[in-house]
Amino acid sequence: MRTYRMLCLIAIICGLTLASDAQKKPVQTQDRQGSPQQNEAKARKVFEEMVSEGRSGEASQVFDSNCKVRFGNRNLGFSQAQTEGKSWKSAAPDLVMKVQQISSNGDKVSINWVATGTHTGQGIGQKATGKHFNMRGTTQFVFKNGKIVEVVNSEYRTELYRQLGIKSTTASMLDETERLWAAVSQILPDPLYASLR
Repeated sequence: MRTYRMLCLIAIICGLTLASDAQKKPVQTQDRQGSPQQNEAKARKVFEEMVSEGRSGEASQVFDSNCKVRFGNRNLGFSQAQTEGKSWKSAAPDLVMKVQQISSNGDKVSINWVATGTHTGQGIGQKATGKHFNMRGTTQFVFKNGKIVEVVNSEYRTELYRQLGIKSTTASMLDETERLWAAVSQILPDPLYASLR
């Protein structure tokens, strides 16, 4: 559940970065589509500025309103992913994500990243453990017309729970809760879902 929220925050940060770059440049066909280098720079900013520095205010300018976010086999709408991301930053206010490797292929940007932080806050449905975590994962962003339309994240919750010392039974309950919220998100409009979370 914590990992899911962290990934959502990452997705939100990517969106904010794209919006910022789009506002600085004149509108041209290539700028709207974005070159592989521009997309890589925006994806990097998602992690290094939006997540690590908490700059998520321009998400709607970076992410397509119909952006889909996937964590392993869980699929979420953008609002749901954004809510999860904010919860992770609340649970680990010192969360920092660093890009280890970045590559692009057409409209896709893939990133191998490292996330570190300390679970000192609330927000992920689990009392603060005070434990430090050091996670590795991958994220792929799909760009269309200068915005992120899809985010595919690796699933790493099992390892995160282990590092935080969360018992397997509690971790299973947290995972099941997330699966239920994901199911609810499919039938509720994004704004209503976000208000319930």
